[in-house]
Amino acid sequence: MTKNEREKQYACWLDSIRFLSAAGKYKLLETAKTAENIYRMSEGDILFLLGAKDSGRVKQAKKEQSPDRVYEMLQKAGINYTFCNADDFPQKLLQIPDPPFGLFYRGSLPDGEVPAVAVIGARKCSEYGHCMAGALAQGLGKRGINIISGMALGIDGISQRAALDAGARSYGVLGCGVDVVYPKSNRPLYERLTVCGGVLSEYPVGTEPKPMLFPPRNRIISGLADAVLVVEAREKSGTLITVDMALEQGREVYAVPGRCTDNLSRGCNLLLRQGASAALCAEDIINDMGWDKVLTNAQDDKKKGVSSYINVKDLTPLSRAICGLLDILPVTQDTIIMLLREQGYTETVADICKGLMELELGGMIERTGGQYKLRDDIALKH
Repeated sequence: MTKNEREKQYACWLDSIRFLSAAGKYKLLETAKTAENIYRMSEGDILFLLGAKDSGRVKQAKKEQSPDRVYEMLQKAGINYTFCNADDFPQKLLQIPDPPFGLFYRGSLPDGEVPAVAVIGARKCSEYGHCMAGALAQGLGKRGINIISGMALGIDGISQRAALDAGARSYGVLGCGVDVVYPKSNRPLYERLTVCGGVLSEYPVGTEPKPMLFPPRNRIISGLADAVLVVEAREKSGTLITVDMALEQGREVYAVPGRCTDNLSRGCNLLLRQGASAALCAEDIINDMGWDKVLTNAQDDKKKGVSSYINVKDLTPLSRAICGLLDILPVTQDTIIMLLREQGYTETVADICKGLMELELGGMIERTGGQYKLRDDIALKH
């Protein structure tokens, strides 16, 4: 066993002690210099540094399990571990206030050399938020940018699935033990992340999700990223707490504008008034951050997230009109018919349905849940 791996064993044992703060662990490490020395410290020294309650926890942990046993059980469960003194610990986290002492993870850790964006927002998002989160994460993912989020319902999960679908890597930071899937409905996403990215947590294995654990984990989400993108947020929400952490960490903050009358957009619009940058598409972030100079891509279309163009001159007047009506937000067939009638088109419903089917079969539009939209990677060429 290498010295680095041996140190991980002792650090993992320390980090598996429940309710012991990261600040307390750093205090021990500062005094002892190594994780192994912490394990061998006298009870009196630990009592002096941590106080009676925490020193009692350390004493009890020594009685219950040895470092090698803790580490072995972790590895058998398919869980990896790193800590602040290890070579593979994310360096970005060492630069933030109150950094985690260590990380339990499945899959891999983010590559610090690869640009990363944290995408956050409302759990109960609107259809607009759903579409924008998916489109922006997909656009960023196609350029090879890592997407960091919390694997929660709503914006988190939507953005991470879109990034994975685009062939990018995504990382979920959990507010529970890394072996606990929360919410349970995101099990498929959890499994995908462990293959094409990772899931990680500072909390010991087996820690159940509790409300008080989620705000602290948000500093890790923003800490692992170079920029934070807010897609939808209410004026008073946990998302804006993450933004405060990101600003404290010196991260760039972007927000997706929304209608003034939408409650879910008030938080984003407030951020824009306070100086956040507007993100209308992935290229806004890429250009602002200067990543266009480091992200290599031979084709301009791929840079724009466009795989092909539709030449409107090749379409029938009806198909051209249908494409002109469709955008990022899906609409129903009845809405398309109504809008065509408003523009003076008199074709029968059967002809319009035929036109929609031809466009769908041609790969120009897509249908989801009975609604139609222009494909995200298609652009109209006039």
